[in-house]
Amino acid sequence: MKKLVLFACLIFLYVSLPDKEPQNCSTFMLKAGQEIFLGHNLDESPELFVPGLVCINRRQAYREGISWNELVAPPREYEKAIVAFEKKPTPKLSWISKYGSVTFNSEGVDFPDGGMNEKGLAVFEMSLGESRYKYDPTHPTLFMSLWIQHQLDNCSTLDEVIGNAEQINLQGWSWHYFVADRNGDCAIIEFRQGEAVVHKDLAYPILCNDQYSQELERLKYFQGFGGMIPLELNFSRLPRFVKAAKMLKDFERSIQAAPKDQALKILDEIKIKDWNKWGILIDVKNMIFYFHTGDNKKLRYFALNNADFSMEKGDRILDMHADLSADVKAHFVAYTYERNLELTKKRAGILFVERLKGLEKNGINARIYAERFADYSRRMRRK
Repeated sequence: MKKLVLFACLIFLYVSLPDKEPQNCSTFMLKAGQEIFLGHNLDESPELFVPGLVCINRRQAYREGISWNELVAPPREYEKAIVAFEKKPTPKLSWISKYGSVTFNSEGVDFPDGGMNEKGLAVFEMSLGESRYKYDPTHPTLFMSLWIQHQLDNCSTLDEVIGNAEQINLQGWSWHYFVADRNGDCAIIEFRQGEAVVHKDLAYPILCNDQYSQELERLKYFQGFGGMIPLELNFSRLPRFVKAAKMLKDFERSIQAAPKDQALKILDEIKIKDWNKWGILIDVKNMIFYFHTGDNKKLRYFALNNADFSMEKGDRILDMHADLSADVKAHFVAYTYERNLELTKKRAGILFVERLKGLEKNGINARIYAERFADYSRRMRRK
């Protein structure tokens, strides 16, 4: 009888596991001695084309804060907001970047989904529907993609980013964040009921699209992590967090697996197969960046050093989907407004239809939306 009850419970848990399709994006860290690899997948609906730019962002770049509400304001109000920046009643934020960075962007230069700076600090976003950002009128407000760039521009350690989470209002979509530094320290920052919730000393350095505490609780049901559910990687409904946790744990037991190869296997295993728009793997210590996209599945790479972030070299961009292979460092081109806008607007109506929900009343279409982001970057480079 007890076996029947146990079997029924296991079947219930299998069936009640979350479906993979409504989810998107994942990030993890793999450490092996002095080697550290950081992997990130961006997954979106197969119907959407996601523009992708790799951006090498120089040091000493000027940027100033802009909120989501300002970016998507009706045209007349938008022009007034730009002119009236110095007269804003709320606290203003402007800065000059201390550090150069590499970012992976879908909305154009200055607006990353994630990346890493020359000090080895990395920030990546994942969707989290329960996110609720705080608003303190005494603090400046940033569109949360620009907040990621702000961290990469100004921070070199995990604790600096965590400290900034309470000092800036974030505005925009529902995200939570995986933050890591060159030493292999990592944390997760979530915003719930307006408060920043920080998870440090991670037992499993993985983040997908549920609250981190919920992922840990679910993990306890599986064999090898305290539970009784068989853990088979080929089970189609196995949560991505659980898959990554098992693969990281298996790697720790192995004395033969190469860290980079295992990291690439994890990246491939936890992507949503038909939804994957790009996969990124960063060799943190050596500053080597690997990536592939849904349009170009060949693994490409480039290596950087501190000199690559100098003012003389300036900002450079690369179309992630370009038909290239192997080392692509020589294919980066200098930032221009026209190049930035062209790469962002490529089939823009297909991607931005998701971004534009609720904005029609403001008179915002895909063209205007893409131009707003490109116009911000042009203004910053004229300061």
